[in-house]
Order: sequence, then structure tokens, then C-alpha cells
Amino acid sequence: GPRSQWGKARSSQNAIRHGLLAKCVVMAGESSQGFDAMLQQHVARFAPVDGVDQGYIEEMAAASWRIRRSWAMETRLFDDAVAAQPPGDERGRMADALGRLALRPEFALLHRYETRLHLTYQRALHNFLIVRQACIPNEPSPTFEHQPLSPPVLAEPSGL
Repeated sequence: GPRSQWGKARSSQNAIRHGLLAKCVVMAGESSQGFDAMLQQHVARFAPVDGVDQGYIEEMAAASWRIRRSWAMETRLFDDAVAAQPPGDERGRMADALGRLALRPEFALLHRYETRLHLTYQRALHNFLIVRQACIPNEPSPTFEHQPLSPPVLAEPSGL
């Protein structure tokens, strides 16, 4: 856990911030505690140091939660399509169900939605890592201390 006074003060606000995010992301019938647990796993894994980092972590967690939702919807669509098939070989029923689902626009829409969410997660992770690696003036780096820039030393022109 946090050791500094600043870290303790910041982490004391986590429940408030996460609660607000859960209200925006978690749908009725879904577990806000499950979302909060997943968000906390992301926070523990990536250890955000400021609000910018936290924003990327929240974006990743929201995308991950929505991806899981799309998986649940896909499973329901698939289960319903298989159940509508006549009795017989189970693999054949699944193949026929997939063929019928592939013709439905909502199945393609669900896959586009999942792809967009995956890209959202990847972009947030990528940007988080860029910010973590960047040497931004006046900001402590988690990996090394910034050194003030010294004026460049110009070489004496040769041949004069």
C-alpha cells in the first residue's frame, strides 16, 4: 500500500472515483463489485502515479469489462442459435448455428464492437507505457531521476 502522506491521501479517494466509474460502465444486472475488483487488479498491476496514469488504467478496465460483456452476449446468441437447431450431432448443430448467426447483422455488429474495445484497450495501454517512458520536464520519473538540461557546449570552429 501507499507509504507517503500524498499516496495515502490519494488512495483514500479511490473508492469514490471507482464508484463513479462503475456507475458509468456497469449495466443493471452486472456486478459493480466485480468491476471494482477488476479495476483494482489493473491499479495494482500498473501502479498509476498520477491522474493521467489513472485515466489510462480506467480506460483499460472499462474496455476490458465491456469486452467481457460482449463475450457474454456472443455466448447467449450462440446458445440460442444452437438450441433452435434440430436434434442431432452436436458439432453439426453448432456449425449450422454459426452459419445462421453469421447472416445476422447483430452478430457482425457485436464483433465490430469487440474489435473496437480491444483496440481501445491496446491504445490506452500503449499510451500509458509511452507516458511512463517519457522524460517529461518537472515530473518525477518512476524509472529514473530527471537531470536538468545543461546548455550545449559548442565546439570551436576548425580552420579559422
